[in-house]
Amino acid sequence: MTYRGLVLAAWFYSACLEVCRLAGPSVKTPVYVQEGATAELSCTYRTPGDPKFTLEWRYAPPGTLAIQAKDVLYYDGQLYHRSLWDSRMSLVQYPPSNGVASLQIQQVRMSDAGVYICDVKTPSNWASSGLGIINLTVLTPPSWPVCTLTGKSYEGHDVTLQCLSEGGNPQPIYTWRRGNSQTLPPNSIADQISGSLVLRNLSASVAGTYTCTASNEYGRTACSLIVRVSNPRTAGVIGGAVMGVFLTLLLIGAVVAFFVWRKRRASNKLQNEQRQLNGEPGAEVFLTGTSGSRHSSLHRHSKDPPTLRASQFSPMV
Repeated sequence: MTYRGLVLAAWFYSACLEVCRLAGPSVKTPVYVQEGATAELSCTYRTPGDPKFTLEWRYAPPGTLAIQAKDVLYYDGQLYHRSLWDSRMSLVQYPPSNGVASLQIQQVRMSDAGVYICDVKTPSNWASSGLGIINLTVLTPPSWPVCTLTGKSYEGHDVTLQCLSEGGNPQPIYTWRRGNSQTLPPNSIADQISGSLVLRNLSASVAGTYTCTASNEYGRTACSLIVRVSNPRTAGVIGGAVMGVFLTLLLIGAVVAFFVWRKRRASNKLQNEQRQLNGEPGAEVFLTGTSGSRHSSLHRHSKDPPTLRASQFSPMV
Protein backbone atom coordinates (compact mmCIF):
# COMPACT_ATOMS: atom_id res chain seq x y z
CA MET A 1 0.00 0.00 0.00
CA THR A 2 1.30 3.42 -0.93
CA TYR A 3 1.75 6.24 1.54
CA ARG A 4 -1.33 8.00 0.13
CA GLY A 5 -3.39 4.84 0.50
CA LEU A 6 -2.23 4.43 4.08
CA VAL A 7 -3.23 8.01 4.89
CA LEU A 8 -6.70 7.48 3.38
CA ALA A 9 -7.13 4.23 5.29
CA ALA A 10 -6.20 5.94 8.52
CA TRP A 11 -8.64 8.79 7.77
CA PHE A 12 -11.51 6.39 7.06
CA TYR A 13 -10.68 4.42 10.18
CA SER A 14 -10.71 7.60 12.28
CA ALA A 15 -14.03 8.63 10.76
CA CYS A 16 -15.41 5.19 11.55
CA LEU A 17 -14.21 5.55 15.12
CA GLU A 18 -16.10 8.83 15.48
CA VAL A 19 -19.31 7.30 14.13
CA CYS A 20 -18.93 4.20 16.26
CA ARG A 21 -18.36 6.31 19.33
CA LEU A 22 -21.78 7.91 18.78
CA ALA A 23 -23.58 4.59 18.38
CA GLY A 24 -21.31 2.24 20.32
CA PRO A 25 -20.18 1.74 23.91
CA SER A 26 -20.01 4.56 26.44
CA VAL A 27 -16.57 5.19 27.93
CA LYS A 28 -14.94 7.61 30.38
CA THR A 29 -11.79 9.26 29.12
CA PRO A 30 -9.13 10.34 29.84
CA VAL A 31 -8.11 8.17 32.77
CA TYR A 32 -5.30 9.22 35.13
CA VAL A 33 -3.76 6.71 37.52
CA GLN A 34 -0.66 6.73 39.69
CA GLU A 35 2.07 4.20 38.98
CA GLY A 36 1.59 1.05 41.05
CA ALA A 37 -2.14 1.62 41.60
CA THR A 38 -5.10 -0.10 39.91
CA ALA A 39 -6.66 1.45 36.80
CA GLU A 40 -10.27 0.87 35.77
CA LEU A 41 -11.17 1.60 32.16
CA SER A 42 -14.94 2.05 32.14
CA CYS A 43 -16.82 0.74 29.09
CA THR A 44 -20.60 0.14 29.05
CA TYR A 45 -22.85 -0.84 26.16
CA ARG A 46 -26.49 -1.54 25.42
CA THR A 47 -27.50 -5.03 26.43
CA PRO A 48 -27.66 -6.85 23.11
CA GLY A 49 -29.88 -9.72 24.12
CA ASP A 50 -27.82 -11.85 21.76
CA PRO A 51 -25.51 -14.36 23.44
CA LYS A 52 -23.29 -14.38 20.34
CA PHE A 53 -21.89 -10.87 20.87
CA THR A 54 -18.11 -10.41 21.12
CA LEU A 55 -15.95 -8.05 23.16
CA GLU A 56 -12.41 -7.06 22.25
CA TRP A 57 -9.94 -4.75 24.00
CA ARG A 58 -7.04 -3.38 21.95
CA TYR A 59 -4.04 -1.24 22.94
CA ALA A 60 -1.85 1.28 21.08
CA PRO A 61 1.26 2.82 22.73
CA PRO A 62 1.62 6.63 22.84
CA GLY A 63 2.40 8.05 19.40
CA THR A 64 0.87 5.06 17.59
CA LEU A 65 -2.19 5.26 15.33
CA ALA A 66 -5.35 3.64 16.68
CA ILE A 67 -5.53 1.53 13.52
CA GLN A 68 -2.28 -0.12 14.65
CA ALA A 69 -3.66 -1.14 18.05
CA LYS A 70 -3.04 -4.76 19.05
CA ASP A 71 -5.42 -7.19 20.75
CA VAL A 72 -4.93 -7.66 24.48
CA LEU A 73 -8.19 -9.34 25.52
CA TYR A 74 -11.03 -11.09 23.68
CA TYR A 75 -14.40 -12.55 24.75
CA ASP A 76 -16.85 -14.59 22.68
CA GLY A 77 -18.44 -16.67 25.42
CA GLN A 78 -14.97 -17.53 26.67
CA LEU A 79 -12.20 -15.16 27.79
CA TYR A 80 -8.83 -15.08 26.00
CA HIS A 81 -5.75 -13.05 26.93
CA ARG A 82 -3.52 -12.11 24.00
CA SER A 83 -0.75 -10.32 25.79
CA LEU A 84 1.77 -10.63 28.59
CA TRP A 85 -0.61 -8.72 30.87
CA ASP A 86 -2.79 -11.73 31.66
CA SER A 87 -1.65 -11.70 35.30
CA ARG A 88 -2.55 -7.99 35.73
CA MET A 89 -5.51 -7.51 33.38
CA SER A 90 -9.08 -8.69 33.94
CA LEU A 91 -12.70 -7.75 33.29
CA VAL A 92 -14.47 -5.87 36.07
CA GLN A 93 -17.53 -8.04 35.50
CA TYR A 94 -17.39 -11.58 34.20
CA PRO A 95 -19.04 -12.59 32.04
CA PRO A 96 -19.57 -9.15 30.47
CA SER A 97 -23.13 -9.92 29.46
CA ASN A 98 -25.03 -7.25 31.42
CA GLY A 99 -23.80 -4.18 29.56
CA VAL A 100 -20.53 -3.79 31.50
CA ALA A 101 -17.31 -4.42 29.55
CA SER A 102 -14.96 -2.42 31.81
CA LEU A 103 -11.30 -3.42 32.02
CA GLN A 104 -9.12 -3.45 35.13
CA ILE A 105 -5.30 -3.24 35.18
CA GLN A 106 -3.47 -3.92 38.43
CA GLN A 107 -0.06 -2.56 39.44
CA VAL A 108 -0.01 -0.05 36.61
CA ARG A 109 3.36 0.66 34.98
CA MET A 110 4.62 3.51 32.83
CA SER A 111 4.56 1.16 29.85
CA ASP A 112 0.78 0.74 30.27
CA ALA A 113 0.10 4.33 29.19
CA GLY A 114 -1.54 4.80 25.78
CA VAL A 115 -4.84 4.34 23.93
CA TYR A 116 -7.28 1.53 24.77
CA ILE A 117 -10.15 0.57 22.46
CA CYS A 118 -13.28 -1.18 23.71
CA ASP A 119 -14.89 -2.96 20.73
CA VAL A 120 -18.32 -4.56 21.12
CA LYS A 121 -19.83 -6.43 18.17
CA THR A 122 -23.37 -7.85 17.99
CA PRO A 123 -24.18 -9.44 14.62
CA SER A 124 -27.95 -9.23 15.16
CA ASN A 125 -28.02 -5.65 16.50
CA TRP A 126 -25.65 -3.08 14.97
CA ALA A 127 -27.11 -0.37 17.20
CA SER A 128 -25.40 -1.96 20.19
CA SER A 129 -22.12 -2.45 18.32
CA GLY A 130 -19.24 0.01 18.14
CA LEU A 131 -15.99 1.27 19.58
CA GLY A 132 -15.02 3.24 22.66
CA ILE A 133 -11.63 4.95 22.93
CA ILE A 134 -9.91 5.63 26.27
CA ASN A 135 -6.65 7.51 26.86
CA LEU A 136 -4.73 6.21 29.87
CA THR A 137 -2.08 8.45 31.48
CA VAL A 138 0.22 7.05 34.16
CA LEU A 139 1.35 9.54 36.81
CA THR A 140 4.78 9.14 38.41
CA PRO A 141 6.98 11.08 40.86
CA PRO A 142 10.18 12.64 39.50
CA SER A 143 13.16 10.33 39.04
CA TRP A 144 16.41 11.17 40.84
CA PRO A 145 17.80 14.32 39.19
CA VAL A 146 21.40 14.94 38.14
CA CYS A 147 23.13 18.22 39.08
CA THR A 148 25.96 19.60 36.91
CA LEU A 149 28.02 22.81 36.75
CA THR A 150 29.09 24.52 33.52
CA GLY A 151 31.74 27.24 33.45
CA LYS A 152 34.85 28.16 35.46
CA SER A 153 34.30 29.02 39.13
CA TYR A 154 36.58 32.08 39.15
CA GLU A 155 35.85 35.40 40.78
CA GLY A 156 33.98 37.69 38.41
CA HIS A 157 32.90 34.82 36.10
CA ASP A 158 29.44 33.34 35.50
CA VAL A 159 28.52 29.67 35.95
CA THR A 160 25.35 27.69 35.25
CA LEU A 161 24.03 24.98 37.54
CA GLN A 162 21.75 22.48 35.76
CA CYS A 163 19.27 20.09 37.35
CA LEU A 164 17.57 17.41 35.23
CA SER A 165 15.09 14.66 36.13
CA GLU A 166 14.41 12.34 33.18
CA GLY A 167 11.24 10.87 34.72
CA GLY A 168 8.10 12.25 36.26
CA ASN A 169 4.56 12.84 35.03
CA PRO A 170 3.37 15.55 35.19
CA GLN A 171 6.60 17.39 34.43
CA PRO A 172 8.41 18.30 37.65
CA ILE A 173 9.09 21.81 38.90
CA TYR A 174 12.71 22.59 39.88
CA THR A 175 13.60 24.65 42.95
CA TRP A 176 17.14 25.69 43.95
CA ARG A 177 18.41 26.69 47.39
CA ARG A 178 21.82 27.40 48.93
CA GLY A 179 22.62 25.63 52.17
CA ASN A 180 19.64 25.69 54.52
CA SER A 181 18.41 29.03 53.18
CA GLN A 182 15.74 29.43 50.53
CA THR A 183 17.31 32.74 49.45
CA LEU A 184 19.63 32.64 46.44
CA PRO A 185 22.54 35.06 45.88
CA PRO A 186 21.75 38.43 44.27
CA ASN A 187 21.90 38.59 40.45
CA SER A 188 21.23 34.84 40.19
CA ILE A 189 18.64 33.64 37.65
CA ALA A 190 16.61 30.47 38.32
CA ASP A 191 14.30 28.72 35.83
CA GLN A 192 11.78 26.36 37.45
CA ILE A 193 10.88 24.73 34.13
CA SER A 194 14.34 23.96 32.70
CA GLY A 195 16.00 23.50 36.10
CA SER A 196 18.87 25.91 35.43
CA LEU A 197 20.43 28.37 37.89
CA VAL A 198 22.82 31.05 36.62
CA LEU A 199 25.24 32.53 39.17
CA ARG A 200 26.60 35.81 37.87
CA ASN A 201 29.74 37.73 38.85
CA LEU A 202 31.04 35.09 41.25
CA SER A 203 32.59 36.07 44.56
CA ALA A 204 33.70 34.23 47.68
CA SER A 205 30.33 34.95 49.33
CA VAL A 206 28.55 32.91 46.64
CA ALA A 207 30.42 29.69 47.43
CA GLY A 208 28.57 26.89 49.17
CA THR A 209 26.35 23.84 48.70
CA TYR A 210 23.46 24.20 46.27
CA THR A 211 20.52 21.78 46.33
CA CYS A 212 17.96 21.27 43.56
CA THR A 213 14.55 19.73 44.34
CA ALA A 214 12.45 18.24 41.53
CA SER A 215 8.81 17.89 42.59
CA ASN A 216 5.30 17.27 41.36
CA GLU A 217 2.08 16.33 43.18
CA TYR A 218 3.20 12.69 43.43
CA GLY A 219 6.62 13.10 45.02
CA ARG A 220 9.94 14.93 45.15
CA THR A 221 13.62 14.10 44.72
CA ALA A 222 16.81 16.16 45.06
CA CYS A 223 20.50 16.43 44.19
CA SER A 224 23.31 18.71 45.43
CA LEU A 225 26.68 20.08 44.35
CA ILE A 226 29.37 22.28 45.90
CA VAL A 227 30.42 25.57 44.31
CA ARG A 228 33.98 26.67 45.15
CA VAL A 229 35.09 30.12 44.02
CA SER A 230 38.80 30.84 43.44
CA ASN A 231 40.90 33.73 42.17
CA PRO A 232 42.37 33.16 38.68
CA ARG A 233 45.80 34.43 39.80
CA THR A 234 45.79 32.28 42.90
CA ALA A 235 44.72 29.31 40.82
CA GLY A 236 47.62 29.98 38.42
CA VAL A 237 50.14 30.22 41.27
CA ILE A 238 48.85 27.03 42.84
CA GLY A 239 48.91 25.27 39.49
CA GLY A 240 52.51 26.41 38.88
CA ALA A 241 53.57 25.30 42.35
CA VAL A 242 52.01 21.89 41.85
CA MET A 243 53.74 21.53 38.49
CA GLY A 244 57.08 22.59 40.01
CA VAL A 245 56.79 20.03 42.79
CA PHE A 246 55.90 17.37 40.25
CA LEU A 247 58.93 18.15 38.06
CA THR A 248 61.23 18.23 41.11
CA LEU A 249 60.04 14.82 42.26
CA LEU A 250 60.47 13.51 38.73
CA LEU A 251 64.07 14.80 38.59
CA ILE A 252 64.92 13.33 41.99
CA GLY A 253 63.49 9.99 40.91
CA ALA A 254 65.60 10.03 37.73
CA VAL A 255 68.81 10.82 39.69
CA VAL A 256 68.14 8.09 42.23
CA ALA A 257 67.45 5.58 39.45
CA PHE A 258 70.74 6.54 37.72
CA PHE A 259 72.85 6.03 40.87
CA VAL A 260 71.15 2.73 41.65
CA TRP A 261 71.88 1.52 38.12
CA ARG A 262 75.49 2.69 38.35
CA LYS A 263 76.01 1.01 41.71
CA ARG A 264 74.62 -2.28 40.42
CA ARG A 265 76.86 -2.09 37.36
CA ALA A 266 79.96 -1.49 39.50
CA SER A 267 78.99 -4.36 41.82
CA ASN A 268 78.59 -6.75 38.88
CA LYS A 269 81.96 -5.69 37.45
CA LEU A 270 83.67 -6.25 40.81
CA GLN A 271 82.17 -9.73 41.12
CA ASN A 272 83.43 -10.66 37.64
CA GLU A 273 86.96 -9.50 38.45
CA GLN A 274 86.91 -11.45 41.73
CA ARG A 275 85.92 -14.64 39.89
CA GLN A 276 88.78 -14.15 37.43
CA LEU A 277 91.30 -13.74 40.22
CA ASN A 278 90.03 -16.87 41.98
CA GLY A 279 90.35 -18.90 38.76
CA GLU A 280 86.76 -19.98 38.74
CA PRO A 281 85.55 -22.13 35.82
CA GLY A 282 84.88 -20.04 32.86
CA ALA A 283 87.53 -17.45 33.77
CA GLU A 284 90.43 -16.77 31.38
CA VAL A 285 94.05 -16.62 32.57
CA PHE A 286 96.53 -14.81 30.34
CA LEU A 287 100.30 -15.38 30.76
CA THR A 288 102.57 -13.49 28.47
CA GLY A 289 106.32 -13.86 28.21
CA THR A 290 108.50 -11.62 26.07
CA SER A 291 111.92 -12.14 24.55
CA GLY A 292 113.01 -9.86 21.78
CA SER A 293 110.11 -9.41 19.43
CA ARG A 294 108.48 -12.78 20.11
CA HIS A 295 105.48 -13.25 22.43
CA SER A 296 103.91 -16.30 23.90
CA SER A 297 100.56 -16.53 25.62
CA LEU A 298 98.56 -19.21 27.37
CA HIS A 299 94.79 -19.44 27.68
CA ARG A 300 93.44 -21.90 30.21
CA HIS A 301 89.99 -22.54 31.53
CA SER A 302 90.81 -24.53 34.67
CA LYS A 303 91.61 -24.14 38.32
CA ASP A 304 94.92 -26.07 37.87
CA PRO A 305 97.99 -23.88 37.49
CA PRO A 306 99.30 -23.69 33.95
CA THR A 307 102.28 -25.81 32.85
CA LEU A 308 105.06 -23.68 31.45
CA ARG A 309 107.28 -24.97 28.64
CA ALA A 310 110.72 -23.57 27.97
CA SER A 311 111.27 -21.76 24.74
CA GLN A 312 114.42 -21.91 22.67
CA PHE A 313 114.76 -18.23 23.10
CA SER A 314 114.50 -18.43 26.87
CA PRO A 315 117.73 -18.29 28.88
CA MET A 316 118.80 -21.58 30.39
CA VAL A 317 118.84 -21.80 34.16
